Amino acid sequence: NKRMGSIEQRSNEEECWVPLKYHGSKSDFSARYLQRMLVEENSPIHFTMNPYDYVSSLCPGAGSNNTKSKGPSRRFLLSMPLEERFKKLLCEGEPVQRFSTLMHFAPNDTVEDVIGVLHKNGLLVQGLWAPRSPLLFNNDKMKCLARDYVLLSFSKNSVVKFQHLSVSPKLRDHIKCFLNIFAVERPDFKDWKFRQQTDLSFIKEHPNIVIKQEQVWAAAEKQITDVINKLGKSGSTLRNDAGKSAMVNKHLKAINSSNGPSGALTGNKNLSNESREALPKALQKLFQIHKVCSLPLIKQGLRDLAVSQSTLPKADARMTVLAAEIVDSSFVDTQEFAEVISQVATNIHGFYVSKSSEDPQHGPLRKVVTDLLLAGGPDAKLKKADVVEAARHVLKREISNAEYSKVMSDICESKGSAWILKKPK
Repeated sequence: NKRMGSIEQRSNEEECWVPLKYHGSKSDFSARYLQRMLVEENSPIHFTMNPYDYVSSLCPGAGSNNTKSKGPSRRFLLSMPLEERFKKLLCEGEPVQRFSTLMHFAPNDTVEDVIGVLHKNGLLVQGLWAPRSPLLFNNDKMKCLARDYVLLSFSKNSVVKFQHLSVSPKLRDHIKCFLNIFAVERPDFKDWKFRQQTDLSFIKEHPNIVIKQEQVWAAAEKQITDVINKLGKSGSTLRNDAGKSAMVNKHLKAINSSNGPSGALTGNKNLSNESREALPKALQKLFQIHKVCSLPLIKQGLRDLAVSQSTLPKADARMTVLAAEIVDSSFVDTQEFAEVISQVATNIHGFYVSKSSEDPQHGPLRKVVTDLLLAGGPDAKLKKADVVEAARHVLKREISNAEYSKVMSDICESKGSAWILKKPK
């Protein structure tokens, strides 16, 4: 027996076996372990979202699947004219929809045609499209007002805190109803969060429409808030005031007409005084991002700058106004626009480089280098000896290797043993 025991022990050691003792599920040992696996509930999480809304918030666009489909069939929609098709899709589909999803219902139409229809019949909120209120509630001005107010709030921020409104209980109920449609209440934070994630791809790819829609909301905001405030006063009714709840529709027509803001969107060549003052500052900011620019890059860069500035709470609003006036206008083709650029940048054979440097002490050497590039022609190649000699002649001093490397790498790129002007990216 001892011999068998020693053989078994050696076998266990060689095969790395671990001896175990079985404990039944009803044994005291198992009961103690089960008890340790349980946690006493002492701080429950206040979770107000249902499972579907929670999954939808994690996976935007999940609401379009078959488990919760809304709206008419695709085959039926494709049989209709484009505008009627999108009116029906907007009104009978999800409360807000992504542009990429909407494009599936226009396989034979251009992006420009679809955007034109959406701009006419829809409102842009966080990069998503919602139908205009009069399309849904043409005869219910109270609902139009409440819906416009909620959409206006979420067009500014995806998270909104709604303070107590001194309005009639009926209007307050309508506002609460639309909040539940478009957002999720977060009692712990005392706010409402927009249900869908911002469609950043649309905002980035279509800055022109983003700016136009921002103008729509800016023009409508004062009228919406004025009506809300007026209804909070005793004796106010909707008979005279709530007709303004369709102001988004009115301003959409105004923005597309020849009498739109500043006439800029219809090809006006003149800038407002505010934009004229803001343009050089916007260009300076642009050249901090792009060291060397072509004219098309300047135009696109100003559009992108307007979009990025509009998402910052403390950004200079004049930047957005400026871009709104130059986008799709003929001012960018005028000599005056070129003259404004020349105030802040040097034209080096069709490419623009900022006259000023982020490091002011390098400004004089920067000018020496740009002058050499201008004198050398479109294919100019600079060598260190040429730059050092020119700096010695113009600046009356010897330049250090550090400042030479900083200035040259800022606007030039090396090619073999020489430097050439950087290409715009």
